[in-house]
Amino acid sequence: MTGSPIDIVERFVDAWNRMDFETVVAMLSDDVFYHNIPMEPIRGRAAFKDFLDNMGAFDAIDWRIVNIAANANVVLTERVDEFELDGRRISLPLMGVFEIDHNGLIAAWRDYFDLEDYKRQRFG
Repeated sequence: MTGSPIDIVERFVDAWNRMDFETVVAMLSDDVFYHNIPMEPIRGRAAFKDFLDNMGAFDAIDWRIVNIAANANVVLTERVDEFELDGRRISLPLMGVFEIDHNGLIAAWRDYFDLEDYKRQRFG
């Protein structure tokens, strides 16, 4: 994948917003490390795809980047991730960290958010 690390992350967020999950998965390295902190980490593209498939049906997604910065291949995002999942609207402010490998793929992705806030909105 070509472009700066920031360009790659912006395209990744755009793929989520279009609910183009084939592109989302394709933008991850085979051995990606994904950690939705404070949940258990997921290792590998196939495991992430399984996680995504088991998450439930998204009705809508709107991830908004509030701030974005990069230092070499590491991109920091302050975002508000809004989505509808199984008929429930969820809005989560979070911080995301992306590490881009030499092939332009996401090798590591960590999102820091309030799990209790998510649970309250999801299962409330």
